[in-house]
Amino acid sequence: MTAKKVLIYRNELLPSSETFILSQTNALRRFRPLFGGLTRVSNSLDLTSHWVFTLSGSKSWESESWDEMVKRRAFLRTGHNRHLAHMVATLSPQVIHAHFAIDACAVLPIAKKLGIPLLVTLHGHDVFYGEKALKLWPTTRAYLRRREELWDYATLFMCVSEHVQRCAVISGFPQKKLWAHRIGVHLPDAPEQNGIRDKRTVLFAGRLVEKKGCIHLIRAMSHVRRVIPNVHLVIVGDGPLRKELEQEAAVHCEGATFLGFQPHAEVKRWMRRARVLAVPSIRAQNGDAEGLPMVVCEAQAEGLPAITFATGGVTEALPIERRNALPGEGDSAALAEQILYLMSDDQAWQAASDAGRLYVKSHFDLVSQTQLLEDKYEEVITRPHA
Repeated sequence: MTAKKVLIYRNELLPSSETFILSQTNALRRFRPLFGGLTRVSNSLDLTSHWVFTLSGSKSWESESWDEMVKRRAFLRTGHNRHLAHMVATLSPQVIHAHFAIDACAVLPIAKKLGIPLLVTLHGHDVFYGEKALKLWPTTRAYLRRREELWDYATLFMCVSEHVQRCAVISGFPQKKLWAHRIGVHLPDAPEQNGIRDKRTVLFAGRLVEKKGCIHLIRAMSHVRRVIPNVHLVIVGDGPLRKELEQEAAVHCEGATFLGFQPHAEVKRWMRRARVLAVPSIRAQNGDAEGLPMVVCEAQAEGLPAITFATGGVTEALPIERRNALPGEGDSAALAEQILYLMSDDQAWQAASDAGRLYVKSHFDLVSQTQLLEDKYEEVITRPHA
C-alpha cells in the first residue's frame, strides 16, 4: 500500500540547530515526508534521503540572485507563486505540517487554495515575539498580515510545552485548536558508564543568541572556578553573540573553550563526556524565549544532568523533583551554586542522572511521541476539511 504523504514545511531548510525537526521526520512510519520551503540554508542538515523542493534554487538567502529575492518577497507579500503551488499540487500531500506559525503563514495561501489540512507546531518564538520584533522581516510581516486567517484555517496547533500552550491562548490562538505535544528524542539503550566522564567539564550547547543565556553561565563560572579552579567550560554552538561572549569569558572564565558549530554526533559525544549541562535560558529583550529546549532532553537521555533557570517551558524538560531547586532567571550566583553541587556531590549527581533519564524515557520517547503525531495526521485527513 502506498504511504500517505505529509509536507514538512519550513521557510528555511533546514538550520543545523533544528535536529529535532529532522529526528521527528525520520521517525515517521505511516507517512512519507516531503520537505518544502522558500530556500535552503548554508550548513543545513542533511536532507539527501528526502524529497526537497524550494521556491528559490539558491543554497541560502545569502546566495540568492536579485530575481530570486524579488520572487521570494513577492510570494510572502501576495501568497502566490505558480511554481511552489504547482509542486505542492503535483506531490499531493494529504496534510501539511508547518514548523513555526510564522512559516505556516507563508504556506497558508497554498494550503487553502488546494484544500489541504494544515497543522502547525508552535516552538516558542512564534508565540513570544513582541509586535515590534514581528515588523522587522518579510516573513514576520506576512505572519502579522495572515495571523488571524491562520487561526481560522489551521486544523491544529501543536505546542511543544504546556507553557507555550498557555501563552498561545493569551496571544489569541484559538484554545480549542491547541494541543500540547512534546517532540521526542532518541533513547539510547543505556547511558555511557560514568567512569569515562570528565568530572571537571561543564557543557553548554546551543545557539549563541540572547535567549540561550550563555553570558550568565560564563559569569557563574567565575564563582565556580574560585571554588574548583580546574573546572572547564566547553561551549558548543555558534551565533551572533560569539565575539561578545568570548570577550566576557576572557574576563570571567579564562580558558573556556568555544568549539563553534559541531555535528550532532559530536554534541552527543560531549554529552557523554561532560559532568553537567548548563542551559540558563532567559527571555530576550525582543520577547523571544524557549518553548522547551530539546538539548536538555537529549542530555538527560544520555545520563547527563542539566541545570537551567526556572524559566517558562524550560522547567518542563526536567523531572518535577528537581524543579524547586532551580535558580531564578538571571541569578548567576545561584546557577554557580547548583553547578558546584552537582560537580562535587557524586550521590546527588547520580540521583539527578537517574531521575533525568527516567523522566525523558517516560515523557519524551521519540517513537511514542511520533506515533501520537501520526495519529493526529490520520485523524485530520479522515474528517471533512473546510
